[in-house]
Amino acid sequence: MFVAKKITKTMIASLFVMLCGFAGFNVHAIVITPSTAGIILGSSLTTPTTAANCEAGCIYDAFNINGGVNDGSLSLLYKSNVSGSSGIGSDSGIFAASYNTTFSGTQSDPSNALIDYISGASITCPDCYLAIKDGNHAPTYYFYDLASWNGTDDIVLRDFWPKKGAISHVSIWGAPSTNVPEPGIVLLLGIGLLGLLFTTRRQHSVGSFA
Repeated sequence: MFVAKKITKTMIASLFVMLCGFAGFNVHAIVITPSTAGIILGSSLTTPTTAANCEAGCIYDAFNINGGVNDGSLSLLYKSNVSGSSGIGSDSGIFAASYNTTFSGTQSDPSNALIDYISGASITCPDCYLAIKDGNHAPTYYFYDLASWNGTDDIVLRDFWPKKGAISHVSIWGAPSTNVPEPGIVLLLGIGLLGLLFTTRRQHSVGSFA
């Protein structure tokens, strides 16, 4: 009886540690700089006057998706425009409620950004792409393949157009499918842990009256 109780307590402790691990802060990140391997389109391909409407078409062309022809298979999953003095961007896109972007450097010249997963449904890769836009300097855009991104790790952007331009917005394009959000896993683990605790206490209560 003593051994059984000890094993049960050990199982509960192990589940509690696992639960804490899943609920912990996100410590993983993808760091992207202008020198990171990717596709860079200069002003000769993306001029300042047409850059604002270039993203989807340029991504098809840059990564030779569908032979470079825009067939509409990519959707705007997430976009954040530099906005206001707080550094927090103005978000849009299918997953606007799931992410948050903080721009830094200076208010008038943000050269860094942090795209952070908040909660809810997350973006599914490997078929998703990141666009970082200035629009007034060469290159006007940086494009990156996010094949290795899991949809919840932080994306850290550093040193884009420092002291000679600024990030105007960041956006992620891809197919509009979703991952099961991590909070759902934590909830399931929590329910399982509570059920195990309830069962253990009930057995203990029954045993004391026997």
